[in-house]
Amino acid sequence: MIEDACLSKTSGPLGPDGVYADIIVPADTNFARTHVMVHGGMHTGACWLQTPDNREGWAIRLARTGDRVICVDWPGCGRSGYVPPEKLTGQLVADQIAAAVKTLKGEIILWTHSMGGAIGWRIAELLAGRVSRLVAVAPGPPGNIQPAAKLMSQGPDRLVMEFAGVPLDVHPNGPVVLSHEAARAKLIGSSTQFPRQHTDSYLAGLQAVPRQLFLERINFEGQQLRMLTPNALAGTQVLIVTGDSDPDHPPATDSAIGDFLTEQGMISRFVYLPDHDITGNGHMMMLERNSDQILDLLVVLINESQKISPTQT
Repeated sequence: MIEDACLSKTSGPLGPDGVYADIIVPADTNFARTHVMVHGGMHTGACWLQTPDNREGWAIRLARTGDRVICVDWPGCGRSGYVPPEKLTGQLVADQIAAAVKTLKGEIILWTHSMGGAIGWRIAELLAGRVSRLVAVAPGPPGNIQPAAKLMSQGPDRLVMEFAGVPLDVHPNGPVVLSHEAARAKLIGSSTQFPRQHTDSYLAGLQAVPRQLFLERINFEGQQLRMLTPNALAGTQVLIVTGDSDPDHPPATDSAIGDFLTEQGMISRFVYLPDHDITGNGHMMMLERNSDQILDLLVVLINESQKISPTQT
């Protein structure tokens, strides 16, 4: 959604593995920074481009600040090329996105959301020294600290787990497809900011989640991606952003991620939106009616973090 000549947008494969990317560049191509945006489960990189009520998404608005923005689709998902299900793991996703980012020059700011959180922590490790800051929106934790999933039953043909307060079947073959009831509970929940008149069209556009990636996200049998190199990201700055109407991300849960990252030497700041007079946001805050207000806050915090060194925290 670009309505003037101030920006240009190209789309296509990026990096040696052909990860699909939308690339938005300001007309003044002397940008100093690149924001790489990694989506969460059931979505593609398009979730950063436009809101359900047809406003400019965070990626477009970030590019209007003068930075380049790249929105990727996970390998094997969305518009990226096919990956056989038996090979499609979180580690592969992290490896291929990291390889794509390595082809870029300049400062990198990495954005992640939800299920993309654990993938993002691993990407950052693989790019140690290249990523100056991370912005993690309602992120999944690394497997180092994530509890195992709550299973309701398990058998040879399927497992049933509680997801967003409703039973969810995970079958041995094929991707995980959430019912609209489960997706609505997880992604919208009690949000007062989601544009509910667009709920049906939003839910209709959701993607299936590859089975192995889903099992990793729920940490089934301890499979969630872990951070593997202690202190590899020492001095890297991270914002962890949480709203007040996201039932799977209460403040205590997401702030604990920040505590763990601090133990790894990172400079972590927990951004609980109500502390900044921003209320009513659920899991998909980048799509909600006050998304512009949230992004304006995050841009300020990102720019403030440029002035902070590890010795000042």
